[in-house]
Amino acid sequence: MGFTVIEGEIRNIQVPVNFANSSDTVYEGQIVGSAVSSSVPSGEGVLPIGAAEGHSDTTGKAIPFGVVLGGNDAAPTYNSTYKGVSLASVGSQALQVARDVRGNEGMYAKGDPQALAKVSVIGTNTVLKGPIFHLAYGTAPLVYTNTSASTDGLTITTSAVAQTPLAYNVTWYCRSGANKGLYRVAYSTSTTSHTFYLGFPYDIAVGDTFVPIYLRVGTCMTQFDAESTYIEAQPAYATNDYMVDVLEIHAEEAGQEYAIFKFNAEQFCSYRA
Repeated sequence: MGFTVIEGEIRNIQVPVNFANSSDTVYEGQIVGSAVSSSVPSGEGVLPIGAAEGHSDTTGKAIPFGVVLGGNDAAPTYNSTYKGVSLASVGSQALQVARDVRGNEGMYAKGDPQALAKVSVIGTNTVLKGPIFHLAYGTAPLVYTNTSASTDGLTITTSAVAQTPLAYNVTWYCRSGANKGLYRVAYSTSTTSHTFYLGFPYDIAVGDTFVPIYLRVGTCMTQFDAESTYIEAQPAYATNDYMVDVLEIHAEEAGQEYAIFKFNAEQFCSYRA
């Protein structure tokens, strides 16, 4: 499953899944909004906010609304890719009345057959936990091997990373070596030579391994996948990103990397530029 709310949830509600002349599918753990790719509502329900378009998504202008918890299918559908329940919208009378629904709540009648997603509504103070993957759901971030010794702990030398880093927006975690378990933020933008002002406290040896996560604790830029179900470990965020406030990064266990964060308040502004 993708994102989870761990603090500051506003409430759980049911919301229609967007249809807008064609079916859409939402997934458990997905970040959804009701105003996506414009500054006004689009469609009649929620849909994934997707990957950002423009810095702070100023082109897409998606507004995070909540995280999907499930749906109103009587027999929920499990999606093996995103490791959770999925729910598809339908539009015609025939397809709606053919649905077997359970658990309608709030303003929706018990017998209303439309696809309703249960959503944990989020705001500027809501804290989320999100998995970190590389290019595909379930693919662990890449591990790099240091190829040149550093006796001052200020430089990691590797084969080229997948995407050009942004200065002060990449955290390197030492997976093996004398600095195992330690995190440092690089200021460099090189793909092969990663330099630090706050160095690792012990010498960096040839063969030590490191994991770069394109995040830092504090306000930074990030990017999600197209379905907004995970954080990209190495996004091409030179022009496209979301602004988030990161509280914790965890890269200790391969395949289980994650971050704890909240959206920066500007991501909730409809007319940001």
